[in-house]
Amino acid sequence: MLDESEIVQGRILWLPPKEELPEKAVRRAHGKGAVEEGIHNHPVVVISRPTHESSVVHFHIITSFQGKKLHEIYGKANEFHQSRRSWYLPISPTPPHPDANSKKSKKRFPNLELAGGAVLRWDSYVNLRDVYKIDWSLLRSYGNPDTPYSLDYRFERESMIRLLAKGKLLTTYEAGTQYQTATPGRIPKSPRSTASGTYRTDIHSPTKSDTPSIPSSPISVTLQRQQSDFLGPRPDTLVIIRRPPKAPPEGENPENGSGVIRYIVKYLLGWPWEVLKRVWARVWERGNPET
Repeated sequence: MLDESEIVQGRILWLPPKEELPEKAVRRAHGKGAVEEGIHNHPVVVISRPTHESSVVHFHIITSFQGKKLHEIYGKANEFHQSRRSWYLPISPTPPHPDANSKKSKKRFPNLELAGGAVLRWDSYVNLRDVYKIDWSLLRSYGNPDTPYSLDYRFERESMIRLLAKGKLLTTYEAGTQYQTATPGRIPKSPRSTASGTYRTDIHSPTKSDTPSIPSSPISVTLQRQQSDFLGPRPDTLVIIRRPPKAPPEGENPENGSGVIRYIVKYLLGWPWEVLKRVWARVWERGNPET
């Protein structure tokens, strides 16, 4: 079952087979026409979780072309094949786009990168032409059995920016304002309004630069309080035991402990010494009479 913290732009999830979903679970989020056949049972990339439909995500399909490369599917030089090739962007380590044969064209058809060195199971491409939507609770987490150590499949920030820009150029689709979730370990950048629960479109990545300072929002204060429950005693509850000083400090106050000790020595133990001195003086006088 998906955790809500996974439902962010750039996340790669899995669209189950059609027979495992309710009827018409997948619909078009942009444009007209029927849902294409064969899109089910594929990985997808989340491109939006709109504010006004927080239970829904918009997504692009990711395809491996059943092990074939893009130029093997649309390899002709005619206008139709050129147009179809423009719909797709490769995901590293997939070979570069067949039309990325110059410095300028490489910017038009960049290779998209996954964060943290994660890789998909097969060489794959994002289909930017079609934008679909579904209740996100019907999706599943994506996994690659060849890299079981990778649990976080998402596009890097820069790649996601390029993907959204390319999609807008191709289809005029814009992701718009995103729904905000307050989840541990992921604090939305540049909140628009903590009261409304929404923020401006952002690509979420766990970097230090994306993490606001602790007092910047009520959400972060709440997270700090939750995390502090696992960090042991607070500093102001610790008892620090210091070693006694080797020498008393200068200018001791007679009201403190050392002043009391001096009082006891001087006034309570000093009188026997005075008596002893007087007795000794008398003995001395008797033994040494004046002549």
